[in-house]
Amino acid sequence: MARPTKKQKPLPPGRFGMPWLGETLDIIKNNHAFYKDRLTKYGPIFKTRLFGNSFVVFSGHEAFHTFATDERIVRGDADPISAEQIFLNSLALIDGVEHHTRKAVMLRAVGFRSAIASYLPTMQSLLERTIDPWLESGKGINLRADLQRFAARLTGALYTGDLSEEHAAELDYHLANMREAFMTLPLAIPGTKYGKAIAGRKRMDVIIADALEKHRRGGYDDIVSRMITAANESDVPIEKLRGDIRHLIFAGQGGYFVPLTLVTMILGQHPDIMEKARAEVLAISPDGPVTMEQVEQMEYLEAISKELRRYFAMNSATFFGRVQEDMEVGGYRIPKGWGAIGGIHINMRNPDVFPDPDRFDPDRFAPQREAALAPGSYVPHGDGQSTHHRCPGENIVTVAVKVYLTLLLRKAEWSLPDQDLTLTNELFPLPASGLQVNFRQHVPVAS
Repeated sequence: MARPTKKQKPLPPGRFGMPWLGETLDIIKNNHAFYKDRLTKYGPIFKTRLFGNSFVVFSGHEAFHTFATDERIVRGDADPISAEQIFLNSLALIDGVEHHTRKAVMLRAVGFRSAIASYLPTMQSLLERTIDPWLESGKGINLRADLQRFAARLTGALYTGDLSEEHAAELDYHLANMREAFMTLPLAIPGTKYGKAIAGRKRMDVIIADALEKHRRGGYDDIVSRMITAANESDVPIEKLRGDIRHLIFAGQGGYFVPLTLVTMILGQHPDIMEKARAEVLAISPDGPVTMEQVEQMEYLEAISKELRRYFAMNSATFFGRVQEDMEVGGYRIPKGWGAIGGIHINMRNPDVFPDPDRFDPDRFAPQREAALAPGSYVPHGDGQSTHHRCPGENIVTVAVKVYLTLLLRKAEWSLPDQDLTLTNELFPLPASGLQVNFRQHVPVAS
C-alpha cells in the first residue's frame, strides 16, 4: 500500500483481517467486545473490514457528531445482510427526503409528549400487573422473564390491539428469535437460529398487516392509529408503514425490558441511589395515576435513566452508512466508498468527557452538567436531528424507566442475592442469572 504524501492524512489505525471476511467472525462472536477491544488497541477512530467492505468506526464526541450529521455519510447500502433482512423496508436502511418524511410520521406517534401522555395509563396498568405479584410472592423473583413479557404485552396494547396473553407470548417468542439474527451467521436454514429469526420476521409482517387493516377501520388510539393519521396527512402510503412498525416493535421490546432489568440491578447494588430516588418519588408522585407533569418533575429519575443508558452497553453501534466523498476526520483520511459506523457505547466511555466512566453516577446528568456536554457526547439513541437517524423512541424509553421506578419505589425495597451478574453476549447484554431479586414491602421510617 502506498504511503500517504506529506499533504495526505493517514488512514485510521486498525486491521482488515482476512480477505473479504475481514473481522466479521469477531463481531458476530461478541459485537460489544469487538468495539471495546479495538478502542483499546487503536483509539477512538479505527478501520476494519466487515462483510466484504472496508469500514471506519467513529467514536469520540467530535467524530461521532460528524458521523451523525455530515451529509457526506449516507445510511443504507452498507449494513450486513442480517440488518437488511430483519429491518427490510424500514426507514433505518434509507436516507434522504423519504426517510425524513417517514420519520416525521413515526415521531408523531412515539416522540411527541401528547402521544406518550396518552399511553401512560396503559403503561402504568401493565407495569402494576407485573410488579404487584413480586411483592405478594414472598420469595425471590427472576425479573428478566417477567419484564420481557411486560414489554410484549405493551406491544400488543400499543400496536396490534390484541391484549390476550397468547398474543403476548407469540410476540415474545418471535422477537426473541429475531434478536438472535445478529449473533449468528446469516444462513436462513430452517431450524437454525437465523432460520427462526427470518421466520419470526415473516410472522411479524403478517401480524402487522392484520393490525394495519383493523386500525384502518378506526376505533383505536395507539401508536399505529396515530401513524396512520400522520401518514394520511403527509401523503405517505400506508403500506410504507409496515417495515417502520416492525422496526419500532423490535426496538421497543428490547428498549423496555432491557433498561428496566438493568435499572433494578443497579439500584439493588447502590442502596444510596435507591433511597435518593425514592425520596423524589414520594415527594412528587406518592400514589395514584402517574401523570406526565409528575414524570417531567422527576429530575433525579431522569438522571438515573440517562446514566443507565450511558453505563450499560445497550447498543454497541449505529446502523451502518457509506462515505460518499473523500473526507478527513480526527486527523485521518476516510476514502470515498468506505462504510461508516458510529461506535455508541465506546463513545460514552470516553474519560475525557465522562471522568471515571466505569462508575455509575446519575449526578453526571444533573441539568447544569448535562447542558455542558458537547454535541456527540451522550448518544445512546444516536445524534443529530430527530427527523434524521436519531432513534425516535428516546423519549418514551425515558418515560417508561421513570414510571417503572415510580411504581416500584412507592411500594418496594429490594436486594440481590448471590448470583452470576456477568453480562451475557447478546444483542442487548443482560445478567447471566436473568436477575434474581428479593423484594419486600417498603416501610416508611417514622419521623
